Amino acid sequence: MRIRDVTCTVLRSAPGARGYPLIRVWGEDGLVGYGEASPMHPDVTKAIVDHQLKSLLVGMDARDIEACWEKMYVTTYKTRGQGTSIAISGVDIALHDLAGKALGVPVYRLLGGLYRERVRVYASYMSRDLSDEEYARRAAQAMEGGFSGVKIKIGERYSFDSKDIRQDESLVSAVREAIGPEAELLVDANSGYSVHTAITVGRMLERYRVFHYEEPIPYTDLDGLAQIAAALDIPVAVGEQQHTRYDFKDILLKGAADIVQPDVTKCGGLSEGKKIASLADAFGKYVTTHTTTVSVGLAAHLHFWASTPNCRYAQEFNVVASRARGSYLTTPLVPQNGYLHVPDGPGLGIELDEDAIKRDSS
Repeated sequence: MRIRDVTCTVLRSAPGARGYPLIRVWGEDGLVGYGEASPMHPDVTKAIVDHQLKSLLVGMDARDIEACWEKMYVTTYKTRGQGTSIAISGVDIALHDLAGKALGVPVYRLLGGLYRERVRVYASYMSRDLSDEEYARRAAQAMEGGFSGVKIKIGERYSFDSKDIRQDESLVSAVREAIGPEAELLVDANSGYSVHTAITVGRMLERYRVFHYEEPIPYTDLDGLAQIAAALDIPVAVGEQQHTRYDFKDILLKGAADIVQPDVTKCGGLSEGKKIASLADAFGKYVTTHTTTVSVGLAAHLHFWASTPNCRYAQEFNVVASRARGSYLTTPLVPQNGYLHVPDGPGLGIELDEDAIKRDSS
C-alpha cells in the first residue's frame, strides 16, 4: 500500500468562508484515504501539506502509520508548531482511513478496538452574538431533541476581563432555567479572564451546577490554570490549543486541567490523540475532545471516542455548524436521542458527497 500522492483541497461553503481542509492520501492501488484538518488557517494547512508533507510520504507504506507520523514530525522540526501539527493531523487521519480500507476494518480496530458502540454528545453552541433569551430557547430545544447537555460561550475571547461578569451570570441563569436542574451545562470562556476573575466566575458557575469550565484564562498560563483548578470544585477543561503529547504532559504535570481536550484535527491526529488519552489516563483524567467539524473530522473523532475508555463524559457536537453548513458526507452523522453511532465500514466508514466537494472546492 505505497503512497502515490497527498493532496489538500480547501472547501469553502460560503463566499469568504475560511474553509475546511480536506486531505486525501492516494494509494497506488486506487484506494483513497480521507482526512480533515482544523479549519483555523486552511490556506496555511494546504501550503504545509503541498510543500512539506507530501514529499516526505510519497513511496512510504500507508499502513506504517507510526513511521509516517514520526517522519512528518521530525523532518519539519524547523517549523514545528500548531500550524504544522494541524496539517499532520489531517494527513494522519487520512492514513488511518486508507489503512483501514486496505485491511478491510474500521479505524477503531486500528486504535485498540471497540469500547463503546455509541457515544453520548452534548449540543455545542459557538456564537456569542445571541441574546440570553435566544440562547435559552435554543438550549431548551436541544433538550427536547434528546441531548443531555449543552455548552455555551461566556466572557469574550481574550478579553482580559473586559466583560462585566454580571452579564455572564445572566446568561448562565437563563440557560440553566431553560434546560432544568438535571441537564449538564458546560461553559467555554475562550481565555476570557485573568486568574482572579476566573476564580470569581467559577464560584458563580458552581451555584448553577455548571459542569466543565473550559479555558477560563489564556491556555499558555499553565500555572494560572492550576491555581484555578485547585480553587474550584467544578472541573476545569483545557487542551483545544495544545498539540502533541508533549504539551499535554506539561498540562498534566502542573495540574492545570481536570479534563483534557485534545482535538484530533489539531493535536497531531488520531495517532497522537491516543497517546494523549493514555497519558491522561495515567494521571486519572478523563478526555472530552474539542471538535467543531461535522464531516470527516467528526467521523475521526467518533472512532477515537469509540476506542478510548477514558472518553467517559458527553463529547462535543457542533449543532450550529450542522444546521448552517451541513455535511460533506453522503450520509451525515446526526445524533439520535443525544447519541452518535459509530460507523462500522472499512476505514472511517464514510463516503464523501463529491458534488458538494466540487461546488465548494478552491
